Amino acid sequence: MKKFTATLAAMMFAMFVFVLPASALSDGTHSINYQVNQPASSTPSIANDYFVKPATVIAKGGKHTVQITLNNSSWITLFNPPGGAKVISEDKGADTRVVEFVVDDIAKPVSTKIKVDVEDINYHHEYTIDIVFEATNDGDAATTPGATTDKPDTTNTDGNTPQTNTTATPEKNPQTSDNAPYFIILALIGSGYLLYRNKKTKAEA
Repeated sequence: MKKFTATLAAMMFAMFVFVLPASALSDGTHSINYQVNQPASSTPSIANDYFVKPATVIAKGGKHTVQITLNNSSWITLFNPPGGAKVISEDKGADTRVVEFVVDDIAKPVSTKIKVDVEDINYHHEYTIDIVFEATNDGDAATTPGATTDKPDTTNTDGNTPQTNTTATPEKNPQTSDNAPYFIILALIGSGYLLYRNKKTKAEA
């Protein structure tokens, strides 16, 4: 029985090591699509239109340096992911800026605080968003182009967040889980148990 238990434990460990996907990318520069969602949700935030896709992700030693371009940059007066962010370039004529921040686990949503200030309509609000990166094969570039965004009519006075117009095709929500490895683990446990029963039957015969 002890031998069977040790064998089963070794099989389960091997499954977690070799079957479950790692969250880290290989070292190098990657182009990865993403979506800006409402907190703890797969529903896109209205702020999704303010972010150009895809993002540039520079992986090195298990850490990921993310570079994202913001549309309507003058409206987004606060962009604060965990650990903070820095501006690496800005185009005031196009009203865009590129921000850079570090992410430990690219597979998890990045909870980020932003503030939107639109003086023309006296709109000033803070929000929390989730930046969710799409699952992609290591080293593959995302294929969805970034949206072409125009500033909305700021004569709107209904108090709602101004929305932008985009010509991009709506993206599919990123997948957040995969149950396949767990079925494989269960199958291995069942196979191990049957192997043990067969050996026990032969020993008793």
